[in-house]
Amino acid sequence: MTIKDIARESGFAVGTVSRVMNNHPDVADETRRKVMEVVKKYGFVLNVNAKRLKMQERKTIVIIVKGTSSILLNSLLERVLKKIESSPYNASVIFVDEYDNEAAKAKTIYYEEKPIGFIFLGGSPDWFKDDFGVIAVPSVIISSQADNIESENLSSVSTDDVASSRAMAEMLIKRGHTKIGVIGGDLRTSEMTRKRYRGFLQAIEAAGLAFDEGRGYIAAKYSMEGGFAAAEKILRYNEGVTAIFTMADVVALGAIRKLADMGLRVPDDVSVTGYDGLMTSEYFCPRLATVQQPLDCLVEKGFALLTACIEKTGKAEHILVPCSITAGESIRSWL
Repeated sequence: MTIKDIARESGFAVGTVSRVMNNHPDVADETRRKVMEVVKKYGFVLNVNAKRLKMQERKTIVIIVKGTSSILLNSLLERVLKKIESSPYNASVIFVDEYDNEAAKAKTIYYEEKPIGFIFLGGSPDWFKDDFGVIAVPSVIISSQADNIESENLSSVSTDDVASSRAMAEMLIKRGHTKIGVIGGDLRTSEMTRKRYRGFLQAIEAAGLAFDEGRGYIAAKYSMEGGFAAAEKILRYNEGVTAIFTMADVVALGAIRKLADMGLRVPDDVSVTGYDGLMTSEYFCPRLATVQQPLDCLVEKGFALLTACIEKTGKAEHILVPCSITAGESIRSWL
């Protein structure tokens, strides 16, 4: 009996079963109950020592997911696991908090478990400057750009965060929005956040508009809860805001919920934009204006880069893939 067998009988993905077996908090109670019923039925026990031996024998790739509640990264994870299932490799999934140092975690795993490679879903390349140097196996960051890290073992595949954010901000400005609030991540710890903010500021400066970062920028976790809490602050600190620029779809959805609770309509009273292009945003009402990230392409190119480096048929690269803007229904023209 293996985790794959548990997944097959319980009807859940291998990644979901792995999270349950590793007691990860980001699992619904009903899902956890159903998986554990199958586990108890067969008396399955996760043997850590045996797991480590198998990792060495069966060519395991460790996947480190940055963020415990990211719909985007979980979507990427499902795609990565499908790629690995049809390859000669095996996967071990590790979740870390949005503010944790994923490179330091990888360094510990590298010494203890000797994987054949790493896949980082999300991440802050700043952490890699100090902690990645000792890792001597091929690795790839998917959805974050790491071209500023000098390492022959580290690749990255991402969209152009600066250009995409600028394009989204320009869409708001062209529709007459001159007073825009921003909800993003922690500018001190997230390179991706800094790039998306840079793109926003480029559009603001090109249009000759003023922006007060102290009031106009609200830092939040990349979650619905983060967007929900930050939306009220945006309106409280900035009189006359007509649009909220967010750096993730989940943040935008949380913000829209809060605006509704405050008696405000989107887009009639306040326009809201996202970033990621999650399927959820397409079925949300109103449909979210967002930057559409090509998730299949990101995973396809990221996995191809990693396996080429593992098999010594390629070398580390940093690739930017194009994305598009979906206008949606969450922006009103103020012209």
